[in-house]
Amino acid sequence: MGLLVALGVILHRAEALLPLPSPWIKLGLANIITLLALVFLGFREACVVTALRILLGSVLAGTFLGPTFFLSLAGGAAAVGAMVIFYQGACGPLSLVGVSVVSALAHTLAVFFLVHAFLIPQEAFLTLLPFFFSLALLSGILNGMVANHLARRLLREGLRLK
Repeated sequence: MGLLVALGVILHRAEALLPLPSPWIKLGLANIITLLALVFLGFREACVVTALRILLGSVLAGTFLGPTFFLSLAGGAAAVGAMVIFYQGACGPLSLVGVSVVSALAHTLAVFFLVHAFLIPQEAFLTLLPFFFSLALLSGILNGMVANHLARRLLREGLRLK
């Protein structure tokens, strides 16, 4: 679990270095690690990996207990919640790509409405939701494909942690 937390923090911080058009748009690369934690370790461990990744990432970024930390925490909680609902072991109702898309949409919705409620309470901001959902769909597909590839490769190598 420590290795997954470390990888999640690295991806979390590396993603912050990427130039993106808005502070609320993220690729969600660290969610690849959460998906792997869910597959190989289980629900509780995926929650712990996500919480520690967000905590340590915000401490390293200097945003701990700031608005970015709480947005990340709410989005991470929504994403993990969606992952758990839609992933039920190797024979779940959705593939890792589907689970990743649902979790990206849940993350986006949680962050979007917190930003709307506390930072930009303008009705015009709501018109951006389809744009944010489109980006979440794309990043969810990409991250799900990467997580699916990594999970299959790890399973081929004989890694079974549950």
